[in-house]
Amino acid sequence: MLYMVSGNLLYFVLTSRYELWAFEPDFPIYPVLNEMFYTLIVFPCTALLFLHHFPERRMGRTKRYVKWIAIYAAVELLFAMTGRIVYDHGWNWYWSFAFDCMMFPMLRLHYIRAGYAYAVSAVIIVILLLWFKVPLQNVMTMDFQS
Repeated sequence: MLYMVSGNLLYFVLTSRYELWAFEPDFPIYPVLNEMFYTLIVFPCTALLFLHHFPERRMGRTKRYVKWIAIYAAVELLFAMTGRIVYDHGWNWYWSFAFDCMMFPMLRLHYIRAGYAYAVSAVIIVILLLWFKVPLQNVMTMDFQS
């Protein structure tokens, strides 16, 4: 659970002024509540449900991956079609689908070998930051009071 939460929080820190995607809040008065809901409730619950009684057999594991990738991809497609999620800087639903295809195996890898998962995650993060040209100087000059 913490792996997914920390990954999402890291995304928000690294892309605070250069978002690749963002949820449109249900209640515009408190957009941070929307993010907190996904970060602290949806993503940890996803991790628990995905990893609970993880199948031992290859076919069962494959079905589990396909099921959860399909759920996440379908929900995001619905959100994109209804304007509940917006994309920027070259990110789109196809990138999110590819990310889901990477995220669920990484979640399982973290469950099995956390240190290895963090090392692979660091490489993936660097590749994505470079691919989407995320300006990290924005992170270094963040003004938390505004």
